[in-house]
Amino acid sequence: QIFPGVRESLYHSSLRFELLRFIAGAIRHDHAVDSQSAAILRKFLTGCVNCPSEGVRDTLLLSFNYDTLIEDVITDDAKMNARVAVDYGVRIDPADRSAVRAPRTHSVDLIKLHGSLNWYPVKGASDPLDLKNVCQVEPCDRSFPIYREDTPIYIPMAHTKESFLRGSLFNLLWSKADYYLKNAQEIFFLGYGFPKSDMNNLEFLLRHRDRFKKVVVFEREGHPDLERLRELLGEIVVSCDAKEFLAKF
Repeated sequence: QIFPGVRESLYHSSLRFELLRFIAGAIRHDHAVDSQSAAILRKFLTGCVNCPSEGVRDTLLLSFNYDTLIEDVITDDAKMNARVAVDYGVRIDPADRSAVRAPRTHSVDLIKLHGSLNWYPVKGASDPLDLKNVCQVEPCDRSFPIYREDTPIYIPMAHTKESFLRGSLFNLLWSKADYYLKNAQEIFFLGYGFPKSDMNNLEFLLRHRDRFKKVVVFEREGHPDLERLRELLGEIVVSCDAKEFLAKF
């Protein structure tokens, strides 16, 4: 129907809700990263740590992933967790606002352009995509049992994502990402293959291609996706497991 009625609208909303819940459940990990992989990632993150108190922010990580891999690796390392916090570039208050949290002097600056599995709409919020209506929920929080059955906030990787860019949260994240990319000296891509299905990201990122230094993807030689990337970006594209690439740093 061109003009769906209330019943159709409610039905489509319920389908979308179930789809997003399925996606969230499929990419949420309840098991820890194996020790070897975690050690490689910790070494990489140590090189990305900034010291905001001294005005030093040399490295920014941009991610299109919803998972909390980086956060989990930091949390699981007691020494790193005691001094390093994840800075999302915007203030997302914890669900337990009264909880006392020890201040940490360093940060890993991480902008998640599609949202995160630990971001949830505040209970009773009318517009969950507005910055003031988003809270951060971690498994150790008292509020975790209240939110664990909810669907995290994120924008699906689809051409219709413009319809999700209402409110302040994602508009602010994408604006910040654009600013930092414009001012970056070097840009590296790890595990991002510039998929043709997401023209929004492709157009957004190619504005800054003059500062692309390396694009690391894991595809066999001769694979059409690898050849397409090399035609698009040239010799900076290499086929390599991200763990092997990071282990060299």
